[in-house]
Amino acid sequence: MKIFAVAAIAAFFLTVGSSHAQSVSVHNLPLPGAFEVVNEGGEVSLSSHVQVERLVNGEWRDVGTEMQLVCSDDLFQVPACITLRAGQRFRPPPWNGSTCGSQSECHAICRGNIFLPPGTFRFVVTLCAGGKSFAGPAFDMEDPDKPARRTRSTRRK
Repeated sequence: MKIFAVAAIAAFFLTVGSSHAQSVSVHNLPLPGAFEVVNEGGEVSLSSHVQVERLVNGEWRDVGTEMQLVCSDDLFQVPACITLRAGQRFRPPPWNGSTCGSQSECHAICRGNIFLPPGTFRFVVTLCAGGKSFAGPAFDMEDPDKPARRTRSTRRK
């Protein structure tokens, strides 16, 4: 009987504590390569680095960009993490389709910049503590000089 009571109390506290769970969503915006991060739970700390993944043979693979949630002319001065309050929306500078100097607004100077070939991509943000990741919907990047668009399966109805 004592074991049942302890289990019931633990379940109660887990349920009550879950109202402050860390939950984040990533939404594509109409501007090519633009997205928004929405904190849907309690305060959350996110890694400043944003993964850009490409769909290759049915699997998502990191393409290795220097994409960040915040701008800095010097990648070594970008904070490791940023904090979002409960319900806060955050719009990072948009991705321009390249691996280095990934965000035109950031004015990063780099060598060996590569524009990625056409394909299907998505953005992934990660919690600083625990490493849990949140992936956004897919979008197609047809050409660096053409706008990105949502795939048919992810268009809003």
